[in-house]
Amino acid sequence: MDKETFLERYINIETKTFIRTEKNKKLDDLLKDHEINKAKLTSTDILEIIDYLTAENITIRQPLFNDLIYPILSEQVENNNVNAIKGLLKLDQHLLSYQGYTKNYKYTIRTLLEKGLLISPNDNDLLKLSENMTREYLIYTLHEIPAGVLYGSNGTTIEGCEELIKETDNYEILCNKLQIDKSELINKCRYYYSAYRNYLSVSKNYINFSDYLHKECKGLK
Repeated sequence: MDKETFLERYINIETKTFIRTEKNKKLDDLLKDHEINKAKLTSTDILEIIDYLTAENITIRQPLFNDLIYPILSEQVENNNVNAIKGLLKLDQHLLSYQGYTKNYKYTIRTLLEKGLLISPNDNDLLKLSENMTREYLIYTLHEIPAGVLYGSNGTTIEGCEELIKETDNYEILCNKLQIDKSELINKCRYYYSAYRNYLSVSKNYINFSDYLHKECKGLK
């Protein structure tokens, strides 16, 4: 079965079958069709399938990702195929669902980005994805200010503050590479990470971090 035949059959299932159980059965039969295995769809075929279905606003079902997209693209990730990496990142929610189901965390969104940028450090798509992910994480670490700075789901440590400061430095380099101005967020991160690191070393002298900020710090609040 070639790419065009597969797409035609998949689109017919998605657009012309409306009973869920029947749709699931047809999709299962399609994915198990020995003709697909005989054809050995390539990573290029898979990427074109993803692009076509996305452009036509046709749902990419999780079984399609689990049984066909991930196995083929992940094999190419092993071969340092940047386009395969970008294909998996484009379907980040499917990847997260796949990992939740299989407990296969070999390729997380972060490790895919890191691998992609190691292979192609100036890839604009990967740089933008990395900037967006890092920015969301930095914002998350500050969202409970003035209660404290988060690291994961918990309050951070002195060592964690040091790591967050390094993360901010790397983020600034990334923003400079993309020629975007995120100086407000960068300055805010450095201010609170440094302040919280200092607070942790003298916390017994204050009611809480808010008290420390009020008494010792000037500038951002």
